[in-house]
Amino acid sequence: MVNKYRRKTQRQNWDPEDMKRAIAAVEREEVGWLTASKQYGVPQATLRRRAQNKNKVVKGVDKGLGRFAPALTDSIKMDLASHVLLLESRLFGLTTYELRKLAFVIAEANHVSHSFNRDKKIAGNDWLIGFRKRHREITLRSPEATSAARAQAFNKPKVQNYFEVLEKTIADNNIKQANIYNVDESGLNTVQRPPRIFAAKGRKQVGAATSAERGVHCTIVCCMSAMGHFVPPAIIFPRKRWKAELGDGTPLGTLNLCQENGWMTSELFKRWLEHFVAFAYPSTDNKVLLLLDGHSSHKSYEAITFAREHGVVIMCFPAHCTHRLQPLDCSFFRPLKGYYMQEATRWMKNHPGRQITQFQISTLFGSAYRRAATAENAFSGFKVTGIVPFNPN
Repeated sequence: MVNKYRRKTQRQNWDPEDMKRAIAAVEREEVGWLTASKQYGVPQATLRRRAQNKNKVVKGVDKGLGRFAPALTDSIKMDLASHVLLLESRLFGLTTYELRKLAFVIAEANHVSHSFNRDKKIAGNDWLIGFRKRHREITLRSPEATSAARAQAFNKPKVQNYFEVLEKTIADNNIKQANIYNVDESGLNTVQRPPRIFAAKGRKQVGAATSAERGVHCTIVCCMSAMGHFVPPAIIFPRKRWKAELGDGTPLGTLNLCQENGWMTSELFKRWLEHFVAFAYPSTDNKVLLLLDGHSSHKSYEAITFAREHGVVIMCFPAHCTHRLQPLDCSFFRPLKGYYMQEATRWMKNHPGRQITQFQISTLFGSAYRRAATAENAFSGFKVTGIVPFNPN
């Protein structure tokens, strides 16, 4: 046992430069295989194999897989990788099973000799592992659910028309970059989504304490500018009467509202516009562009008239395109929700036996909002959506 270990260590303990010199000596016919092996201290079998170039070429194919040849050529694999990325960009990404099935179909269509499973008509897992190693630009991701309406609505003609209208609106009203704002609503719930935790390997069920099975839903209204200015948010509580305790812990200047279902309505949006004017300071000489979605509560006659009188130019995003064109959706709400879940989980651990109610939402939301409302998030949102700097492409 000891001798085998020593021989194995000795076989692997040689200098690659000595191997190159030994190969050169053999090619010059100065010495034979055995003499070169002893003279330069390299294994004879390895020297013979490398000198004869068996590690690189088999039947004219650059394989790099030992004695095995690749199932698909490099050009075919490059085309396959491009096809995978193209399908993902069109919201029809391939799963690992579908990619293996496609590899078999391509191999058969190109009459390539392969060792894939002909009964199941599918490539093996080993081929998939090798394919992913050779194409690092492709990775396995959990996709975000996108409805068919969003997928069909987000098309080039509609987006081009939106940017044309946006450019004309900014030019006609002489709107500065600092005066471009985006407002949107999102929801908060008293039941948090537990984060991933460490648990025993192989355990079938892993649990974490949450506030309740069904929670109370509140609406938050957030607004930010292209230059990183955040208008104090608004919270709509699902109740008829206001209690001062509900506002404990909210960011300074927060607008607290109540509605029976906790939803945005035309009346509440009119009140929010008054709140916006008080913090954005628009005027007929210094107009402000407010970008928002086409929700019915944003289209009331009272709200549009009030906005026009105070120098607020309202423009809607194309229908079903806010997931790509709205800065708040692209850079702000995701970190905000993540911070809120962290605060809720921490609160549950610090208050065992208690539940999160409406009276804790403001405190949890306030802590999360202060962490998410940064100039970097605002800049990133307007940049990635092509609004500031203006980039229709």
